[in-house]
Amino acid sequence: MKYFLSLAACVLLSQGTVASAQMAIYDNFDTGLNKGGWNYNPGDVIESIGGSPGGYLHQPVADTFGPIFQSDNNRLVGDWRAAGVDNLSFDGILHNMIFGDGSGFEMSILLRDTKGTPGVNDDDYAYFVGPNIPLKGAGWKSFDFDIPSQDTSAVPAGWWGGWSGDGTQFRPGVTWNDVITSVDKVEIHWLNPSFFAIFQQWDVGLDNIAVRGNGLAITRNGLGGNPVGYVSTSTPDAGSVWTATVDLATPGHALSFVAVSLGGPTQGVFLGGGFVGELLVQPNLFTLDVQAGLHSFPLPLGPALYGMIFATQGGTIDTGGTVYFNNAIDLVIGG
Repeated sequence: MKYFLSLAACVLLSQGTVASAQMAIYDNFDTGLNKGGWNYNPGDVIESIGGSPGGYLHQPVADTFGPIFQSDNNRLVGDWRAAGVDNLSFDGILHNMIFGDGSGFEMSILLRDTKGTPGVNDDDYAYFVGPNIPLKGAGWKSFDFDIPSQDTSAVPAGWWGGWSGDGTQFRPGVTWNDVITSVDKVEIHWLNPSFFAIFQQWDVGLDNIAVRGNGLAITRNGLGGNPVGYVSTSTPDAGSVWTATVDLATPGHALSFVAVSLGGPTQGVFLGGGFVGELLVQPNLFTLDVQAGLHSFPLPLGPALYGMIFATQGGTIDTGGTVYFNNAIDLVIGG
């Protein structure tokens, strides 16, 4: 038998934490959250209306030659090649600027390797210059940047390198590989990073910021006493079918199950009374799939699922109905 509740109907309920790891992430600011930690300065405001659509991140008074929104959130930093990050997209709006209408200002993205220091002299960075920023008063404009994280050339086509001594090429001995495998900060520039412009006041906003990368399946086994027969057999990416297996042969049981908890992980819980082993997911708000070793869960397509976390646990059921818990797998949904 299969008892399945669509993850799409429950995605907004899933909250929790897993070991720090690079992952896909999506911010539409509709609930007032800024999961990616995107910021310009303390004057940033998450507006509840006026976005593309819904809420958005608003910087009403940016005194600069070109606003730079950045994130060094631990959900976005690390080895982007290993994480399979391949795209960064977002919507932007220019409410006002003092001089001009935004013509000639190019929206750009920059990946920075800070070497873990606060100073910029030892920073190395790579950037891509995109199309013109949205014009003043023209409404929202979408931007989509491919991230060639698997490219092993010195500088991927269309990209530029830079450091404090030269804004158009890497310092001697540094290549794209050094930056893409050690991203410490992600930046969205409203101006070509190698250009300067007149210092003025800006009123801008961002919405629907999506970083697309591989999903993760992280094995967890609490106090370590449960069998580890529950295995992920595919990557949990939005728009795909995530699959897993549970070993039936070793215990000689007829059925297996996978529980997907929307309440998050737990450990140290031994229910007894027909349940053998340690419960590793919250025993409420869960999808229960009962099969004979093979399990599959379709994941809806769309960035709203990026970075969402689901705590799951597998197990077996003998002919008498006794439930035997296996290990847990925490899913971080990719794109």
